Amino acid sequence: MSAQFDRRRFLTRSLAAGGLALAGSAALSACVSGGATTDSGGGFGVASQRLAWIKNTQFAGSYFADRNGYYLDAGFTGADLVAGGPTAPPIESDVLSRTFAGVSQVPIVGSAVAKGAPLKIIGAVYQRYAGCIMSMAAKPINGPQDLYGKTIGCASSSEPVWRNFMAALELDESRINTVPVQGDPIGMTAGEIDGYLGFINSQPVDLRHKGFDIHTTLLADMGFPLVGQTYITTQDNLDNNRDKIKAFLKAEIRGWKDVLADPRLATDITVDDYGRTLELDRAATLDCCLAGNELIRNGEDRQQIVAISDDTAAANIEAIAAGGLNLTVDDLFDLGPIREVFAENPDLALA
Repeated sequence: MSAQFDRRRFLTRSLAAGGLALAGSAALSACVSGGATTDSGGGFGVASQRLAWIKNTQFAGSYFADRNGYYLDAGFTGADLVAGGPTAPPIESDVLSRTFAGVSQVPIVGSAVAKGAPLKIIGAVYQRYAGCIMSMAAKPINGPQDLYGKTIGCASSSEPVWRNFMAALELDESRINTVPVQGDPIGMTAGEIDGYLGFINSQPVDLRHKGFDIHTTLLADMGFPLVGQTYITTQDNLDNNRDKIKAFLKAEIRGWKDVLADPRLATDITVDDYGRTLELDRAATLDCCLAGNELIRNGEDRQQIVAISDDTAAANIEAIAAGGLNLTVDDLFDLGPIREVFAENPDLALA
């Protein structure tokens, strides 16, 4: 069963019931200690966050926020970083039921909001979406027209983004053979597929460290200007827990500043602590972290990381509109809290 179908079923069921349905017991048992809590005793409780994938360096900013006490400084009692993965429940359903925040992607959140989910994007780690077309360097896919006649592997969790990308660029889907490939693009190296929709800070790096000559082209460079690794929360939190949202964002910003300042330490705490059960390769993990850092920076002086400009939000809405998601900026984004954080803490901007 695809993640897309699971998400649709959850949202349809919960909205039809007129409220937020709780995840099943199996899903809840996968959660480590903690969860979304209400304010009590002057504190914000646990900073519970559903991550979009396994605990690699993609979430190192949150590891630093936990390890260096930034969540505690912001008023939380601790952190609960709930890992994702190919068999995890949809992120949107977790944020609606058991975590305070989550990490997702614009088209996926947009699809949930269009179905009635009371969710908003409140920030983005990556100024450019990490999604890329991977191909073998001997047969590179450099641009949209190169996709015609090719077989492209795509994980079910990435299919909404892929379909939206093709629609936004007005590509003829009938001329591109999309096949389900879950998580591992190794078949591309044997010629089973011509390309793979991956993430530039993940699968291409792993294959290169295995000795393969891999070519990548970011979807953003093909004309699909999305931000990436977006933070989401519920409308109820925005209405009733605004200070808690701001505290969460402040801790995350501090964590990501540490990742930019010391990617080697970010690698070490990922390999040795937060992702230790994954047996990650240290050299490849460092390169993944460095690739991710390139997506965070936009070249501006005093950049406000995690923040999203009005122009960028509007460009994201325009991009997903081609895929049938007819939303406004206000439907999908609430950028008030992140702007208040930087107005109140100008020192958080990059030096």
